[in-house]
Amino acid sequence: MKAIITLTLFTVVFLFTGCNKAEFLNEGDFYYLDHKGAKLPVWIKGNMESDVLLITVHGGPGDSGMEQTIAKGFKYLEDDYAVAHWDQRYSGMSQGYYDKAKHTPEQYIEDTEMVVKLLQQKYPNKKLFMLGHSWGGQLAAGYLGRDNHAANFKGWIDLDGSIYGDLESQLMKEYILDRVPAKLEEENADVAFWQHIVDWYDEHPNPGNYSEGLPYIYVSNLGGDAYNWEEVQADNPTPYIELIFKSMFSFSFYTDAFYDKETMQKWDKLNYTPELENISIPSLILWGADDGIVPVGVADYVYDHLGTPAADKEVVKIPECCHGPQHDQPEIFYQEVSDFIETYKN
Repeated sequence: MKAIITLTLFTVVFLFTGCNKAEFLNEGDFYYLDHKGAKLPVWIKGNMESDVLLITVHGGPGDSGMEQTIAKGFKYLEDDYAVAHWDQRYSGMSQGYYDKAKHTPEQYIEDTEMVVKLLQQKYPNKKLFMLGHSWGGQLAAGYLGRDNHAANFKGWIDLDGSIYGDLESQLMKEYILDRVPAKLEEENADVAFWQHIVDWYDEHPNPGNYSEGLPYIYVSNLGGDAYNWEEVQADNPTPYIELIFKSMFSFSFYTDAFYDKETMQKWDKLNYTPELENISIPSLILWGADDGIVPVGVADYVYDHLGTPAADKEVVKIPECCHGPQHDQPEIFYQEVSDFIETYKN
């Protein structure tokens, strides 16, 4: 049923393990990249005849790139281009053993490099673009801004991406505290809950951007994570039961089993502004105008510090859209990304 190919990773030679399509895959190619104790799943699907390969980098850390395959915006892109979705170590469908010493941003950048090398080896004639979402935007910037990695790409798309933890933590704080007074004035307001938020920030004026989870709950209660999730689900429902019981996904797909505050404090300290300044390839900074998870002020910061010439970088802020344009406004998301790729692929 399966043909397994095993390769090895030496100092200069890149080696990986791969397998052909299993029963749950009805299109594209699927591989497991074996690197330093982790087996990272890589699924390439969509228009395989296209000369463009869009490499996605998912958020979290601890989310899943495979989840993007059910997002309407990515489905539109897959009609036009080959798209590579993959899971970072300790995320989604990844396998292997847990090593806390390798649960670091630096290791994730190295893993990204290995995934790109795999894809270059398998698809040597494709024109590469990279798209990073949320934490994936920060990871993409960290990778592209080092060792001239950006030279391998025609362009990159920063989709509501993190970049500098201290800045984002304060912008999220402003987003929340600017909206709480109106909530307190609403009829039948949950005064205790909204006042709790004000009090919490009085006690935690500088929370960690990754290690403190409560601000994300506050943003969610203010509607800053998804603009209208009920409408999104009505239009393109997530088939949770089928995904868990009738596919390769499991409950681990929806949980970050290896989260702990001490580990996430490594992410709190990240500031990839120097890496941004090293990136000079064409760049699309695509944002939900109502994003409360990574507020829109981050988009302006990225634009200002990006090394790309002004003629080849652009900020697009999508109205009525929060942290997931691929869900909230899939048609606009598709059009902006497609226009960018078509402009710079040749």
